[in-house]
Amino acid sequence: MAKWGEGDPRWIVEERPDATNVNNWHWTEKNASNWSKEKLTQLLSALEVDESGVGLCRVSAVESIEGEAVANNRKGKLIFFYEWVIKCEWKGRLNGSDDEVKGTFEIPNLS
Repeated sequence: MAKWGEGDPRWIVEERPDATNVNNWHWTEKNASNWSKEKLTQLLSALEVDESGVGLCRVSAVESIEGEAVANNRKGKLIFFYEWVIKCEWKGRLNGSDDEVKGTFEIPNLS
């Protein structure tokens, strides 16, 4: 443990009467749930897998995205926490077939 006055110069909160979090040195937390939900919806809606010789599969609808995401900053380091439950519908077609296949998938714990 450093003696008084010999510590890291960034650690100046104890010297400030207003206890301002200078340069986010201490823990800060921001809610990133809305942004993350929009980004996941955008990425999943455009998802398409076209495997030559096998067929084509694409996400037809994002049924639900539930959960949360948080961006933290501690001593200048970014730390992300997120946990999502994602449910989607998909449609596809096998090569050599005119029949459309469809189904659903769930990602129960994306973290």
